[in-house]
Amino acid sequence: MRRPGAKLTIVVLIAGAQVACKKAPSPAPPIPTVAVVKVKVRSVPVEKEFLATLEGSTTAQIQPQVSGYIREVNYQEGSLVDVGQLLFTLDRRPFIAAVDKARGDYENAVAQRNKSKADVARYRPLVAQHAISKEQLDNAIAAVLGAEGNVQATRGALKTAKLNLEWAEVRSPIRGLAGLAQTRVGSLVNPNQVLTTVSTLDPMRASFSVSQQDYLRYAEALNNPSAPQYAQQRYFELILVNGLAYPNRARDIIVNRQIDPTTGTLQVQALFPNPNKLLRPGLFGKVRVHAGTNRDTPLIPEVAVSELQGKYQVAVIDDQERVQTRQVELGPQIDHAFAIEHGLRPGERVIVKGQQNAQPGAKVNVQQVEGPPVSERQNVAGHDVSPDGGE
Repeated sequence: MRRPGAKLTIVVLIAGAQVACKKAPSPAPPIPTVAVVKVKVRSVPVEKEFLATLEGSTTAQIQPQVSGYIREVNYQEGSLVDVGQLLFTLDRRPFIAAVDKARGDYENAVAQRNKSKADVARYRPLVAQHAISKEQLDNAIAAVLGAEGNVQATRGALKTAKLNLEWAEVRSPIRGLAGLAQTRVGSLVNPNQVLTTVSTLDPMRASFSVSQQDYLRYAEALNNPSAPQYAQQRYFELILVNGLAYPNRARDIIVNRQIDPTTGTLQVQALFPNPNKLLRPGLFGKVRVHAGTNRDTPLIPEVAVSELQGKYQVAVIDDQERVQTRQVELGPQIDHAFAIEHGLRPGERVIVKGQQNAQPGAKVNVQQVEGPPVSERQNVAGHDVSPDGGE
């Protein structure tokens, strides 16, 4: 017979085993350590890049003023042409015939007018002698007036015919580089067709669009482009598609009169000298605007900046050693550092190492490090650039 004490012992052992099977509470995770640098300030160049398209300073689409068949292409395609140079010749024969007919009509009208004037001169004394009626004289005077009008009309028709004959020779209205011919000998053309295009290549226009935010930020300089304080320190640099900087810089700009309602941007054009004809219409690039310098601009290493959905942010340590995420607006990149236009103050601490372990609001151990040294701004070729734009 089992004793009651043995049953109690078994119950106690089972309860103890159940307690032993429960997991012990996990220790608190260690506080992560991050490396930070203090936000420094320095004078940095004010720069902004915009996508740009190049076009000639003057571009003329060559279209005929009259319809006709092309008889000759009188220029070398892709060559420089002068003002008034003959580019295309239409078949002149229909226009010569039109001039001959208009001249005949004009001479006939002149003869009819002269006859009507002679009739008036002959009828006046006859009316005074009551040899003919006054009505006949009135009709002769009216005939003179009608003949004068006919002379004017036929004179205008003759001038138009002569002008059409001149327009049978299609000439360039500007000096520039002529493109490929869009039509060939024997083609029937009309005034709605473009035969070729001529562009003045020196200077070239680099067209780019400025957002409304950028316009409001730089409105003073854009609205007064010729003011000495801007003209002396502002210049424009063209970065070509191969990544190299075009050697000739621009200082003159043209600002459009209105914001484009469809895109919400303002069009600006920079005029680049092009003496060697390196730049061609349709070329793409970037216009880098240099607008002097900003003093006391915050500067942080590029490793401190992260991008999320097109926006830039940094991790900042507050006074309680906790992590804060701060959205910033980047300025120009200088070596391995970014200038910060908005979002940071001098002396604040930003994380440069260990961001992956530092969640927003979490407490961290802070290790102060020195940021990388920053030299002066360098251009594409690697040469130092002084604030006034000279090398």
